[in-house]
Amino acid sequence: MGFSTKTNEQVALSDAQAKILDIFEHVKKILDAESIPFFLLGGTLLGAVRHKGFIPWDDDIDIGIERDEYERFVESVAKFLPAHLEVRSYRDASDHHYYFSRIVDKRFYMSREGSIVSRKENLWVDIFPLDGMPNNGIVRRVHMFRLLWVRMWYHIACFDKVNLHRPNRPFMERMIIALVKTFHFQGGKNYKKWLVKLDALLRKYKVKDSHWIVNFMGQYKFREMFPKSYYGNGALYDFEGMKLTGPEDYHKVLSQMYGDYMKEPEDCKKNVHAAHMMKPDGKTDEAK
Repeated sequence: MGFSTKTNEQVALSDAQAKILDIFEHVKKILDAESIPFFLLGGTLLGAVRHKGFIPWDDDIDIGIERDEYERFVESVAKFLPAHLEVRSYRDASDHHYYFSRIVDKRFYMSREGSIVSRKENLWVDIFPLDGMPNNGIVRRVHMFRLLWVRMWYHIACFDKVNLHRPNRPFMERMIIALVKTFHFQGGKNYKKWLVKLDALLRKYKVKDSHWIVNFMGQYKFREMFPKSYYGNGALYDFEGMKLTGPEDYHKVLSQMYGDYMKEPEDCKKNVHAAHMMKPDGKTDEAK
């Protein structure tokens, strides 16, 4: 099939992956103790299916939590974290510019080189809210357009942080990026205003009342919108020696997101975050 089945004995984790796994193990203990269910998402689910753990060149872990439980987790997690870990949200006073939340290790950094402005960020685990979508097809299309419109203005407002090197961007996104670069339009940089608008839209439809579920602020936008039945009650997958929950119908989820998901991408498309682990001397090393 042209892919490798990874085990802990066969392939050693990179330094970054080992530290990220440590963050996740703390997060999982809290989720389990608080009885908050979660799902592996995106590249983390793909890694579990294709490699039994991290995709070898990946640099993070992504999990999704249904909206109500997501809010409970974000509000309460800080009191359970050890001193070296911290929850980051756009709602706090940090410079966290993402809509989704992160648990970060304050001791270690990754260099992010894919944006206009090179920056460093603490090693992280991403926590995404999973939201409902309208059951009526026409209403759903209108809601999708509104979400895309607000997301576009959010990205314009924090354009210097947008990953310009991400592969497979839709043509319209590439055109917008070209226009913003040409005219140096930054939208006033008030990105939190747009995140508040996104938050109100995404909370509008409850998961429990919806036939569709979406991780809209993931990389793939509506390619991460699925019938709720794909998630079902979840299924267990091997990930770095652990059994973790992902959507029941992983084949439909991964096929919609990646196409032939068992085929590894070209080398130039592997490190989509353009991220590298920073050494103590300030130099970088690739997160393989």
